[in-house]
Amino acid sequence: MRRAYLTLAFLLPASMAGLAEARAALAPNYQRLAELRAILEDPAVIAAFGVAPIARIAHVGPDSYLVASETCQLSVRIVGQPLPSGMVGPRRFSVSAGKASCRGAR
Repeated sequence: MRRAYLTLAFLLPASMAGLAEARAALAPNYQRLAELRAILEDPAVIAAFGVAPIARIAHVGPDSYLVASETCQLSVRIVGQPLPSGMVGPRRFSVSAGKASCRGAR
């Protein structure tokens, strides 16, 4: 019984090391979710729409989204940020909002 316990104790740290490597990047669905959250929380995006609720966000190309309300639309880009040297982890990025194009009153 004791021998089995020691074997498990040595295997556990080795299996946990693999978990750290797996966190090097987000899966595409989680990366997209992080980008959508960042867009919805970006002060420039919020200001562009004022009180008009955002009706949809469309992914239109690599790092490019179109955010729309009933009367306005806004192009948004995801701008990648480099990781510090020797560091690994999820992609770092910022949101860059264009100028809103609106028809009629907001």
